[in-house]
Amino acid sequence: MFHSDTKCELQISEVLTYEVCTRFILNEDFNVFLKLAKKSSFNPNDRENLIKICEFIRINLQIWDFTRGGKSYISEIPFSVLINQITHELLVQINSIVGNTTILSESTLSSIQAENVATIKTDAHDLLLSINELTDLAKFEIGEMLHQTKQIVIKNLLRETIDIFKAKIRNKKINYSTTIDTKTPETIFIDHQKVRYILNNLLAFMTSQISEGKISIKVEPVTINRIRFVLEDDAISLSEEIVNSLFLPFSINKVFDLKNTNLTGISLTLVEKFITFLGGEIKVRAKENRGILFTFTINGEIMSDFESNISKLPKSSPTHNKVLVIEDDYATSKLLNNYLTKWGYSPVVVSTEEQTINLIQKENFLAVILDIELPNINGLELLKKIHEHPTSKKTPVIVCSIEPEQQKAFLMGAVEYFVKPINYNYLVEVLTSYKLRKDSKILCVDDDVPTLNLIKQAIETAGYYAIAESDSTKVMDQIKDGDVDLAIIDLDMPELDGIELIKLIKSDSKFVKLPIIIYTGKESYKQDLYKIDGLFEELLDKRSVNIEDLATTIDSMINRYETPPSVDEVMWKTDVIKILLAEDYKHSQIIVTRLLKKNGFENVVVVENGEEALNMVKKEKFNLILMDMQMPIMNGFEATEKIRGVKEYKETPIIALTAFAMKGDREKCLEAGATDYIPKPIDSKEFIEKVKYYTTKEK
Repeated sequence: MFHSDTKCELQISEVLTYEVCTRFILNEDFNVFLKLAKKSSFNPNDRENLIKICEFIRINLQIWDFTRGGKSYISEIPFSVLINQITHELLVQINSIVGNTTILSESTLSSIQAENVATIKTDAHDLLLSINELTDLAKFEIGEMLHQTKQIVIKNLLRETIDIFKAKIRNKKINYSTTIDTKTPETIFIDHQKVRYILNNLLAFMTSQISEGKISIKVEPVTINRIRFVLEDDAISLSEEIVNSLFLPFSINKVFDLKNTNLTGISLTLVEKFITFLGGEIKVRAKENRGILFTFTINGEIMSDFESNISKLPKSSPTHNKVLVIEDDYATSKLLNNYLTKWGYSPVVVSTEEQTINLIQKENFLAVILDIELPNINGLELLKKIHEHPTSKKTPVIVCSIEPEQQKAFLMGAVEYFVKPINYNYLVEVLTSYKLRKDSKILCVDDDVPTLNLIKQAIETAGYYAIAESDSTKVMDQIKDGDVDLAIIDLDMPELDGIELIKLIKSDSKFVKLPIIIYTGKESYKQDLYKIDGLFEELLDKRSVNIEDLATTIDSMINRYETPPSVDEVMWKTDVIKILLAEDYKHSQIIVTRLLKKNGFENVVVVENGEEALNMVKKEKFNLILMDMQMPIMNGFEATEKIRGVKEYKETPIIALTAFAMKGDREKCLEAGATDYIPKPIDSKEFIEKVKYYTTKEK
């Protein structure tokens, strides 16, 4: 893609610099030549940033060419489809800009430089908000906007919305109030994300226009399936002309300063579109003296008292995908919500300490994502409270912040730390590593039902799935068609005792490597153990080991799936499938190792950069190489090319793994010498299918 020519006539500077150039072909009549220069030499790790810069420039040039009537390919695409595609590409580039300015702000800068960097970062955040709203607008035009209905408590919705604004106003003397008509049902099924957006943006507009006064929200039923919201203030003074044009695109930019409001020129346009989409309508009028009145209706499924009471009963559905997000910034929370939902997680978004504590008292979560820069509360103190609460003390907390304070967060129990803007691919990998662990299925067998229930409770409290059986003769039928990651078996049972059951389980080729914990209260069992020597991993005595200790042992056994064997252990083995994983990111290592070991690929060697991978293939013959393409010291592209230069590895399958899933990535990986390509976050099913295919082919 990039070329360098020392004799090039186009010079950026008379000072000696290092240069590269590239060319964009926008259409048959329009080519663009681009030259880039820097004071130090380019290295392989610069490639990724150069690609992002060029992609960003190319997209903007195509838009510019299109608007001036150019014959580029985009002129054949409906404009709304074009906007939808381009905004997705722009998000990647803008996130990169925000990330790089964050890194730059941490270096030694003069006061003017620091101010300029801060301005770039603020503008990039504003641009992110605009792009998100432009994406939503395009979805309406191309018919891709979806309903996401959820049961909500109206009182809670209003309180949470108002709390956000109370926390943000500083020198303003604004009194917010809410009124809910007594005939309004307590709960309702609505598209809560869109209703939050509507309320947030109307309140943001009203709050931005006054420095003191009163803003009120009233909710009342219209019909059995229709709700009316009324928002009014007593201070805004607007002309009839302005009022009538509020919902037109970019009309508010002409008369209002939107700086620091979280509003864009199309925010109120989207408000009207969302309300129409939800089956309602909105009206606005200026009051006679001072003030403005917004009235809108939406459709919602109102629950009867009986249905409402039934809905409050405990749910038996698994919580292994539920993630608690604590974030007060709307744009960030929306991005998190969309991305987590896309990857199969169920995000629950809150913005205050009170909401957080209420939720963790009632529900279990796979993980917590915490923004430590919340208004009116120290985020690190909230982290401490989460870990002190009995229901969430073992829940992993992932901290996000615009400031690098990793050391403090880790000391207070955080498991991972992301500096904003968040790398969502890495975030999903962190969650996936926890989900794979929590998806583990544990068989427990004990004829004493109270003890069996205690073991089952210990397993489920630790976040795993329990397969509980009191009749040992039914165990094989229970597990024959499923996966089991660990078994806990009593010895002293009628009909089929624990010794015979363990032999029976281990006789099935599917469970030959299944780890087994014997948990027994039998007094004389040592002689029995000779019969199953080598068939179990742990022996725990019920008389001296309590349920808490058993839970600790369960955690330890499940975590073994994440630990690769030592290099020496793999190297001395013969006639086995050996896999080399080159990956620098800890959670990616955990995911891949766990998936491989759970599917029978025990002999995995893990290295953390391309140089280590190259050295390893010179010492040992592997049947398959899994190569992350973005690594320090030597990246995956360079390592793959050099490994192909080793005689024994001309034909060895190499699967490229990359977290940047940009257009053309697959071709670049194959060009470097990879056999196949898998984008991150990894799809578990696709990954294992490809590993099995290439290892079978290699044999």
